[in-house]
Amino acid sequence: MTTNQSAINSLGSLFTVSSDDDYEKIHQAFENIKQKYRDDLGEKDIRYIKKIRRNSRIFEVLGRSLIHILPGPFALMGVPFLFLHRNLEAIEIGHNVLHGQYDSFDEIPQFHAKNFRWKAPVDETSWRQEHNAVHHVHTNVYEKDPDLNHGFLRVNSQVPHSKLHYFQVPIYLFLFYPFMLYNFNAQNLGVADKFRAKYFPQGNKGYAVLDDDLRLPKAEGIKRHKRSVRRVWAKEYVFFPLLALITGFGFIKVFLANLLADVMNSYWIALTIQATHFTEPLQPEDAIKNKGRWYISQLDSSVNFKGNRWQSILWGHLNYQVEHHLFPDIPAHRYPDIALEVQQVCQQYNLPYKCNDSWRAAIKKFIGAMWTYSFKNPGVAEKGAFLDRAAFLDKEAVDVK
Repeated sequence: MTTNQSAINSLGSLFTVSSDDDYEKIHQAFENIKQKYRDDLGEKDIRYIKKIRRNSRIFEVLGRSLIHILPGPFALMGVPFLFLHRNLEAIEIGHNVLHGQYDSFDEIPQFHAKNFRWKAPVDETSWRQEHNAVHHVHTNVYEKDPDLNHGFLRVNSQVPHSKLHYFQVPIYLFLFYPFMLYNFNAQNLGVADKFRAKYFPQGNKGYAVLDDDLRLPKAEGIKRHKRSVRRVWAKEYVFFPLLALITGFGFIKVFLANLLADVMNSYWIALTIQATHFTEPLQPEDAIKNKGRWYISQLDSSVNFKGNRWQSILWGHLNYQVEHHLFPDIPAHRYPDIALEVQQVCQQYNLPYKCNDSWRAAIKKFIGAMWTYSFKNPGVAEKGAFLDRAAFLDKEAVDVK
């Protein structure tokens, strides 16, 4: 992916408004890109998602077979293949399908968001409500974006400091991230809200709280959580270990190999997600005042990192976080091509377009922010949102949901 350095360097500059139509011009520029790719959707996209699913199943068969048959530590040779299966199912297939990226294809109803069952311990309906309808609308908006939290995470100075924040780096790296996929339900179902209300001096101040109209009755929330977790545990930690035990190949060996693949998958996804927008500036509440402002806030809230095509598949194409936040319902395998056109618009209107040189650099930046804000007074100057720093004119509100 080619990074437009002039666009990145323009972050400190002002966008000069030449007319009342500037927001609409920006809005229309991105809408044109979106419509172009929507019009081009077809057999290519169907073949792509089917191929990813086919490869995922091949990796699963290889991984489980090697883990099952090979003796002792040699069974570890199957773990990378099982990891590939779990990872493809979780982000390149699951995450993107649940965004509705393949809903328009009648030929593949199994990849429609409302029909899809994730091979991950996450309740699909609650995730779509929290992630699609809240996070992707209010990205990086203080006390409105639940994905700024992920428990009690503090990555900006506006969140009230608690003693627990002193230890957030080791807690997240060694306790939360190894089981990240199992923590999503706590956020999507409002369990994290209850934890902060009980144990934090200022409760949920500084954090986005699940809206009452999305909050399920306690019994229903517990039911959904248990159902989504049990379907994974039943397969990974009961069925296949017992199968190995019955056939004489070792329960513990298979159990531990499956656990290792599970932990690897959670780490991979956690660091990919966290490193691509939670170090970026908080956005103003009125970022959704009109669609032009919303598009700009998405650019300013997200940062890409470089990688080749096959690496992007393993990251669920979330290394193109900018494009994903601009066009979350366009099939993600299109993002490398879309990125070139997004960069042209950013250059034309002097808008931010951010890209780290590598995944490693993105992770390092995010962990640095975690460490910085683990202290009560970090002593760093925070960069304000591009919308707050730029000289834009107001226009009538447009519903972007």
